[in-house]
Amino acid sequence: MGYGFLQYQTAETAQKALRQLQHCMVDDHQLEVKISERATRTAEVSHKKKQAEKKQTGSKILVRNVPFQATVREIRELFCTFGELKTVRLPKKAAGSGNHRGFAFVDFLTKQDAKKAFAVLCHSTHLYGRRLVLEWADAEDTVETLRQKTAEHFHGDLPKKRRKADVMEGILESMETDGGVED
Repeated sequence: MGYGFLQYQTAETAQKALRQLQHCMVDDHQLEVKISERATRTAEVSHKKKQAEKKQTGSKILVRNVPFQATVREIRELFCTFGELKTVRLPKKAAGSGNHRGFAFVDFLTKQDAKKAFAVLCHSTHLYGRRLVLEWADAEDTVETLRQKTAEHFHGDLPKKRRKADVMEGILESMETDGGVED
């Protein structure tokens, strides 16, 4: 195809390779070496998505990204191999459709059992093709606080709504400075 990609452990080694290999000849072809824009963007995005790991505060685990076809029984079977379970909850949608909301709470009888389950399942456990994301649940985690956390996770800090008049004023000002509107 005439191109290839290399990935380095650090940005410094990538820059060093860039300097050393630029315009180097390989099989009678001169190399043109560049830093991939896609690679730097995805590295920034994945860096943002990583969350700080919470310390274990209890025996309750919050399981996110639960497939909608999963049942309480299947979640219970997955976690019961690590110890005795107190409760397994799949909160339902408020609309009354009967579907759950895509997350679950798994509460163990002991903190040690919860810790074992978390250690084994948190890295790469898939259910119906979806990777389960495990977090330690706060004792006061309610459906409302989870809803708020999920919105912040996916939408970040959304900009405040602006009035239509303010938006139009900004557009007109930028057009005037660009010479687009004449008086």
